[in-house]
Amino acid sequence: LFGNSGACSAWGQSIPASELVMRAQGNVYHLKCFTCSTCRNRLVPGDRFHYINGSLFCEHDRPTALINGHLNSLQSNPLLPDQKVC
Repeated sequence: LFGNSGACSAWGQSIPASELVMRAQGNVYHLKCFTCSTCRNRLVPGDRFHYINGSLFCEHDRPTALINGHLNSLQSNPLLPDQKVC
């Protein structure tokens, strides 16, 4: 699916076609690189996460915004594993 140009969105190193990956908003990550931007804990299948302005956050560290007098979560996604296909 990514050919030889597939690179980890966290640090740019190539990802072999046979390696399991995590995806968020069109970005692809090594499993070990799919971590919360705040606490650096690894996010695993089944975890809820937030993807905001290109950064990943665990449920605990999610940023919030004050909108119309209410505190609201910006974006939330279920985490599902993915595998690249050649």
